[in-house]
Amino acid sequence: MRSYFLLIALCLSINFPLFSQQNTNQLTATIIGSGSPKFNTERAGPSVLISYNNINILVDMGNGTQANLNKNNTKVRSLDGLLFTHHHLDHNEEFTPIFIQSLLGGNKVTISGPAPTTTMVHNILDTYEEDINYRLSKSGRNLKNAIKNSTYTDLKGNDSFTIGDIKITTTPVNHTITTLAYRFEAGNQSIVISGDLTYSKSLSVLAKNADYLIMDSGGAIELGKKARPNGNRNTRKNTQKAHVNLAESSLMAKEANVKNVVLTHFNFTDIDQAATTAEMRKNYKGNVLFAKDLMKIPVDKNIVIENKTTQQLSYPIVDTNVKNFYSDVESISKPSENEAFYGQDANYLGNTPSYTNNNNQTITDNVTGLMWQKDMGEKMTFNEAFSKAENATLGGYSDWRIPTIKELYSLILFSGQVKGEKAIKMFIDTEYFNQPLGDINANEREIDAQTWSATEYVGKTMNADATVFGVNFVDGRIKGYPKNNPRTKNENKMYFRMVRGNTAYGENNFIDNNDGTISDLATGLMWQKADDGIGKDWETSLSYAENLELASHSDWRLPNAKELQSIVDYSRSIQTTNSPAINPLFETTKITDPNGDEQYPYFSTSTSHLDGRNPFASAVYIAFGEAQGKMRNRLMDVHGAGAQRSDPKSGMKENYPEYFGPQGDVRYVYNYVRAVRDITPTTKLNTDTSTIQTQKAGTKTEQKPVNNNNNTPPSFSELLEKMDTNKDKKLSKSEVKGRLKENFDQRDKNGDGFITEEEMTRRGNR
Repeated sequence: MRSYFLLIALCLSINFPLFSQQNTNQLTATIIGSGSPKFNTERAGPSVLISYNNINILVDMGNGTQANLNKNNTKVRSLDGLLFTHHHLDHNEEFTPIFIQSLLGGNKVTISGPAPTTTMVHNILDTYEEDINYRLSKSGRNLKNAIKNSTYTDLKGNDSFTIGDIKITTTPVNHTITTLAYRFEAGNQSIVISGDLTYSKSLSVLAKNADYLIMDSGGAIELGKKARPNGNRNTRKNTQKAHVNLAESSLMAKEANVKNVVLTHFNFTDIDQAATTAEMRKNYKGNVLFAKDLMKIPVDKNIVIENKTTQQLSYPIVDTNVKNFYSDVESISKPSENEAFYGQDANYLGNTPSYTNNNNQTITDNVTGLMWQKDMGEKMTFNEAFSKAENATLGGYSDWRIPTIKELYSLILFSGQVKGEKAIKMFIDTEYFNQPLGDINANEREIDAQTWSATEYVGKTMNADATVFGVNFVDGRIKGYPKNNPRTKNENKMYFRMVRGNTAYGENNFIDNNDGTISDLATGLMWQKADDGIGKDWETSLSYAENLELASHSDWRLPNAKELQSIVDYSRSIQTTNSPAINPLFETTKITDPNGDEQYPYFSTSTSHLDGRNPFASAVYIAFGEAQGKMRNRLMDVHGAGAQRSDPKSGMKENYPEYFGPQGDVRYVYNYVRAVRDITPTTKLNTDTSTIQTQKAGTKTEQKPVNNNNNTPPSFSELLEKMDTNKDKKLSKSEVKGRLKENFDQRDKNGDGFITEEEMTRRGNR
């Protein structure tokens, strides 16, 4: 049989396959098997199919490969390459039947891998020579001629060759036997397969800037189980064990700067994706995906949607707790679909805030899984807070930390209300959390009770001040606060609320669906990739989002404050990255600020911000560019990119921008929109009756009663302050807005073209 090898071509490049099942001009990978040596009915043994321009290459052939190739409608006779990462049985178990089928089919096939690949091929040909010749004889062929179509090669690592239009590069990686990782490149795309390994610097080099790294999942956490400890060993020198841990996986992914990591080779069926992602996040900030049999890469939006209906979210957004409805000037009854102001926060129901008092000075958030300190104690400096958390044993736990701004913002509730510097109702659930006010006896305002986070602004505010983001649960805002007093240079003191648990909270997992949308697998939300480049007032913003049709979806909406804040990237700013504070997958319109300099806009939310003499007139926005203000006649970044403030909901466009408040906040009013939708079916408030309607295709709606206690409408004097532009103590039709404008003729009892205080007070109940 060894004489047959004299007839084998030595060329590694195969350009024209005889058969082809896949037909794509995009480099793709299909996870044929995502399992391990352990038999699993849900996961076949390790195998990946690489495809490009009718070329199909199978990497590893574990148990179940043939069955899943059949499910994928891929014929063995269409395979142009059979490659091995290494020769453990779970990776080559079904090579023999696949190889023999390729011979019988007349394939031109390249078979390559580390030694002893050629010896294994030789042994198969020796063992099955008689059987193969018998089967070939039925078509007038023999083995001597059949093997002319194939090449068999032992690779040593650092090899480079092509199969069709696919360039292939290899590198040795650390494992218990000789093992190779492969990089596949075609059409400006790249996919890397790691094989089984421990930490290997060579993989970080091979996978540099790859689009996808399909990696050994060693250390992945099984659902319902605890993470296995990684120990204190030096991961860079750990070459004795068989598989990576998550610290090693995430470190290699970070070093390689890959866009997406796909974990595979699982020993069990159900993965705790939130916990595993949290461990990966300690080093790697890119997308983390979890392989399933027959999963396609790149991941298309249909797979994303399918996965999200079954996956546990690592970053669930807690609802804002807004239950009432507002126009731009007053509290209103619930608007119906297609009516003005439909689509605002209270029209949609999110994850209802839910807490458990653990009776040990800790509170558990039942939505996020975070455990919080109930009482913050005294104000302290930034460094003092970190020291306190590091040494805290509250509730018997020793893993307390200072929360990120996204973790901290999960506690905000926009059912709160403030009037300037005067607290009315806290923006946090005071049934569970102690929230102090500013000490007026120490010349503080009531709103001077800010809670700092661990998130430092990457830029500078005010006069080049180092800045920390915090949430003010008294007035309902995110601002950047100077770490040091600008005058005395002493460290400022603020409140801090410690947190523990769910370390993945606040980490996005974005997927570009390549259809004008981006999915966040962490929150379960799908986003409009690019804004439309037009600033809008609040009512128009609501209408735009409600009527948007994009990527075959028509259930878009204006995001609430907490949803929109979830996509802020606090590692980015104009000052440091010359970009908006959002992942660069998104596209954001550039604007010019009042000085004529390049800037990025504020983005509107569906959430009203109850503040001021007319508490219904403002809506929350998020600043993705600098949150600017004008102080001492100088325009500057006063709050930081990623701040949350509020603007009037309406106004004459020519009157803006204007400056407001002690920091001279720039008010644009006509802000930008990035629409959102739920990947899973949206829960809406039925606008025809006072019910909650859970919308699911093909199912009946589940209805529950809803309380609709609206706040008191504004007084006539408050309306005058807001709308009476000529100060004549009357309201003309050209001055009023919203529902008041729509019902002007009914309110104007004497028909003189004005509404007076007497006419307003006689308007009756709506």
